[in-house]
Amino acid sequence: MAEKQVKDYEKFVVRFPDGMRDAIAERAKNNGRSMNSEIVKILADAVHLDSQPDAWLEKLMRYIDEKDPSNADDRELLAHAISEALREVVRRIGKENERLIAISDAQFKFQKKPT
Repeated sequence: MAEKQVKDYEKFVVRFPDGMRDAIAERAKNNGRSMNSEIVKILADAVHLDSQPDAWLEKLMRYIDEKDPSNADDRELLAHAISEALREVVRRIGKENERLIAISDAQFKFQKKPT
């Protein structure tokens, strides 16, 4: 089967905020990919993580297991990843707390005896 030609792929123009293009270029270089491949990888990961609610936590745990935070860059990346994970956990707890309060309020309404 012949591989698709570049002209046959769907295209989408993206406008980056200042500095983002350089950051993506650096990340792509560090990962041995083109900018296009890096952007596609980032988007695929985001779509995958959204479809599997706890995949981000598994990814973080793999990252922690694989990384030896022996240098400042690795320690900074690990600290950032853990901080983001904690923010996500707090957000989810808050959302679940709101749902539980709504359930409790509903239960209270239905348990009230008519006067």
